[in-house]
Amino acid sequence: MRVKENLIGAAIAFVLICGAGAIGANYVLKALDGGGKSETADSTETTTKAQPLHVPQVDFAADSAEGKAIAQIKEYHAAFDLKVTGGGLDNFTTDNDNAWNEFLASDALDAKKYEEIGKTLNGVQGLQLDMNTMIELAGIANKKHDPEALRFMHRILHDLDLYAFPNKDTVQRDYWGVTDTVPSEDTANRTEMEKFLTANSNKK
Repeated sequence: MRVKENLIGAAIAFVLICGAGAIGANYVLKALDGGGKSETADSTETTTKAQPLHVPQVDFAADSAEGKAIAQIKEYHAAFDLKVTGGGLDNFTTDNDNAWNEFLASDALDAKKYEEIGKTLNGVQGLQLDMNTMIELAGIANKKHDPEALRFMHRILHDLDLYAFPNKDTVQRDYWGVTDTVPSEDTANRTEMEKFLTANSNKK
């Protein structure tokens, strides 16, 4: 009888532990998935439902100059995901020098890095234009500490990583449609970015 009770108790404990584990795993997955979706908690953030009008056909070896440039794009996208998604962008207020100084010191905010990527991948249609935009946005971020510059840099890197240069492990989601490399027929997000650039270009 006692053995039967012990078995029943063990079974109940097993079910409870597995259930708690499943709930915990689901929470973590939701948190990770949400991290790539929005820069802030603002629910008005919307991605486009459209698909890219064209996608570059590239097949660069990982150890080639082009392959390494694409790896840099993916690396910088990961850095931006870490810093600005899931509400992280809210840390970059104009008076939070610590947040700005740390991020501005990284390669992900170095305009020269984007210039080099543009030169290396100059055979990819639209890529040089996107790197020019990244250089301009990096300049605004450095000079003005405007978090909107970080928002748009993240969106460009996101689209390039997940849609222009996906690999076998890439999970495509949250297409912003803000690049020349993988443009969208839905230009709402692109227009928003261009208005920001126009408002901040050549201003001191």
